[in-house]
Amino acid sequence: MKTFFNAFVLILLMFTVSCSAFGPAFKGEEVKPAVPAPEIRMADHNGQMFQLSDKHGQVVLVFFGFTNCVDECPLTLAHLKLALEALGNDAGRVQVLMVSTDPVRDTPQALHNFMNKFNPAFLGIPGTVDELSGVWEEYGVTVLDGGETHSSFTYVVDKQGNLRLHFDPEMAPEDIASDLKVILSE
Repeated sequence: MKTFFNAFVLILLMFTVSCSAFGPAFKGEEVKPAVPAPEIRMADHNGQMFQLSDKHGQVVLVFFGFTNCVDECPLTLAHLKLALEALGNDAGRVQVLMVSTDPVRDTPQALHNFMNKFNPAFLGIPGTVDELSGVWEEYGVTVLDGGETHSSFTYVVDKQGNLRLHFDPEMAPEDIASDLKVILSE
């Protein structure tokens, strides 16, 4: 019986060690293998040049949406706001970026007003269809109906500039915060 118990404990220990070697279990969908995030280099809603590659050392959450949205866009930004609040002081190490899917109505002022409803540090990226369509394509975002129909994932770019995860719009703020804590600790 003692030999059986020792064998059982050894097998359990080996299983535990092998499972922990796979890394953290994320709540969002992991991008495997992680790939360099496509560059975004455009003026933000404040008129300042935003360049994703300049954000190395920070985690960047890239979301595609529009200011006249009444459901998924505000819900997603509200979830991101709550997730960042749950991070406490670490929230300053995360940048939220919404790339417009409605270049006609999403003026810099409209984006400024919309983003400030959630967090003044959140940035919006306006632009023309020609400027934005390249970013949409790089991220695999489909934009239809003048921007009102669009892919709605939030992409997580880690501190090294790699695309690591994506969150769906229904993901709970506490799950987003949990994943961000893991990414920030790496």
